[in-house]
Amino acid sequence: MNSTYLSILLGVAALIAAGGFIIKGYNAKGVLFSIGITLMAIAYAMGNAITKTPGGDPVADLTNHIYGLFENRGGGLGMIIMILIGFSAYMSHIGANDVVIRVLYKPLRHIRSPYILLAGGFLLGALMSLAINSATALGVFLMATLFPIMVRLGISAPSAAAICSSTTLVNLSPTAADLILAAEKAEADFVHFSFKIIIPMSIVALICVAIAHYYWQRYCDRREGLGQNAHDALEAAEATALKTDAPVYYFILPFLPIAGLFLYNGNILPEIELGGLVVLTILISALIEYLRSMDARKVYDGLEICYRGMAEGFSSVVVLLVAAGIFAHGLETIGFVKALLGAIQGDSAATIIMLALVVITLVVAIAAGSGNAAFFAFVELAPKLAAQMGINPAYLIAPMMQVSNIGRVVSPISGVIVAVSGAGNLSPMLLVKRTAIPTLAALAVIVLYTLIFVPLHLPAVAP
Repeated sequence: MNSTYLSILLGVAALIAAGGFIIKGYNAKGVLFSIGITLMAIAYAMGNAITKTPGGDPVADLTNHIYGLFENRGGGLGMIIMILIGFSAYMSHIGANDVVIRVLYKPLRHIRSPYILLAGGFLLGALMSLAINSATALGVFLMATLFPIMVRLGISAPSAAAICSSTTLVNLSPTAADLILAAEKAEADFVHFSFKIIIPMSIVALICVAIAHYYWQRYCDRREGLGQNAHDALEAAEATALKTDAPVYYFILPFLPIAGLFLYNGNILPEIELGGLVVLTILISALIEYLRSMDARKVYDGLEICYRGMAEGFSSVVVLLVAAGIFAHGLETIGFVKALLGAIQGDSAATIIMLALVVITLVVAIAAGSGNAAFFAFVELAPKLAAQMGINPAYLIAPMMQVSNIGRVVSPISGVIVAVSGAGNLSPMLLVKRTAIPTLAALAVIVLYTLIFVPLHLPAVAP
């Protein structure tokens, strides 16, 4: 068999196997590690080098490569991710996230038009994702707070639940782990990638999704005969009060790292990296906590929550990054990337590759119920493909990152869909039906935005 066809066959088989095992519920890290190592073993049997600087012993080459990935990703990108996850845990512990949410959803009580409230509630929930990055956690919180409010104002339970489950369908938070990884793999300046590409893309998508929710939920309610008086059983539902003694000025604490990106940019003030800004915010927050309580022991115990969050970030995210790196390297060693590019020629090659990566990521995210598992597994391919085609890696990576979140919202087995459907006493498939059209709108916007606004080629660097 021709070596090119063999490489493509092996690569496709590996992608299908990875997606299939993840879909069946196998641990994504173990799947990616196993398949990646298997591919490298096959590559070695084919006579291919499994590292850039082979030492002659495949076992030594492999283990050194794995350790190198741990060293690189645990110390650089991984450290930033761990600090951010620890920061989020600490903000929750001191009540800052609760204050953010309390302030943001309070104005909704004054809106009396049911479907305007529905669209507004969606946008408000998306803003809350700046404080709560977990789709499941945010969905559960909204079911306890926003859901009863919307129901009492005449919105059907399925429509309200659809809003609560879909607020994270695109990435709006510049401190999210997948956005940090995307910027790293795109070899782009983090601030530029976040605020010039991802955030504008997300804002446009969110507005379109809010409009889609307005019309789609109204259509479904009318078709199913769910009028404004169809929810007598839920009239007694009470919005869960946010029980926190944190003062209202704690609202600003979760946003200090974002504000710092604009202030400490090297022009206004000396530059501080994102990780440094997060550390600075943690220190400021701990100092405020001490001044409020005058209890150093309490403050130190609270910081322990931050450290545990960092450890959780290593086990859940950093190890997955390493596993994804092994998987991608295995595909590269068998010649899959080179063969795939050789099979696709012409000016449309970049668009075809972008759409293919979008579809693969979306399908795996839907079937696996996990956005991160899908994105982390396949993002490693994007910069390699982009380098060989001579295009901007952000052109491939930005839509991949976004659709991984979209897939989670229309997956009947995802954590957020299961949790929200359970809290609302609804069928997961019914909830997916209610989110399907809005997520299709988001998908269309993301693809079109990429084609129109994300540059295919990076600007030439002056000699």
